[in-house]
Amino acid sequence: MPETARAGFDYIIIVGLIACLAWMTRIYQTRIEPAIGTDTVRRLSWMGALTLILVILYLPVQAGLKSNFITILSTATLVLFACVAGHWLVIPLKRPAEFIPIGFTVALSDMFSVFMGPTRKFAENISDYYREGMTGPVPVVDFFLVKMPMPGNDYFLPVFGITDWVVVALLSAGARRFGISDNIFSLAGSKQAKNRSRIFFPVAGIGLVLSIMAARSMNLYLPALPFIVIVFLSAMAAKYPAVRKLGAEEIRAMVFISALIGLLMAVFALMKK
Repeated sequence: MPETARAGFDYIIIVGLIACLAWMTRIYQTRIEPAIGTDTVRRLSWMGALTLILVILYLPVQAGLKSNFITILSTATLVLFACVAGHWLVIPLKRPAEFIPIGFTVALSDMFSVFMGPTRKFAENISDYYREGMTGPVPVVDFFLVKMPMPGNDYFLPVFGITDWVVVALLSAGARRFGISDNIFSLAGSKQAKNRSRIFFPVAGIGLVLSIMAARSMNLYLPALPFIVIVFLSAMAAKYPAVRKLGAEEIRAMVFISALIGLLMAVFALMKK
């Protein structure tokens, strides 16, 4: 198969599988999250149970077992964990404009982590592991990556990190909390009309797809959260004026985070000299 055609086929698979994850997230939003609500004990119980499942699934992998079935189970568990965590993080939100400082924070943090922080080392370890044919000990971080089947490979390959889906779930949960739609199939409709589409794909998911395409086309490890945040905020702010009504608190938070990330970058740069 020509390289261009293969790359296009890979992207189709990635989009299709991310759409499946989006469907899982919507099911969680409508059927599970209402039962958890603001009950912290119940939410922590869910997160504890999911963590236990991940540990159980991790043990045979660490022992050297390579199984796509285990990968499917671990990916589904990770996505469910991301939904539980992401929906928890939106509980303190009071107004849509808070999306901007939150997005600003996670995007800057991801850029710092990928280019100068711990994620850079993790990415190198993962790249070496897969480049060498998945031989040797499995890096621990590999179990926190969402994997998908790719043509020409016997085993599922990592596509993005679970923290990326935590943010996708967080933004989608926030939109739902404030009664605004982040479904790309309903954005063209009226602001007042409820989203009745049974097909769901979150706007933030488009940013994730774009980040994967950019990383694969340039053969680089790129931070996904800036793509996710930019696409989400652009779409939401364009349709919903409340999202772009920044107050003094949001501006102060953005200035503080900028200063903090800048300080951390300076410290890391000095430590490397």
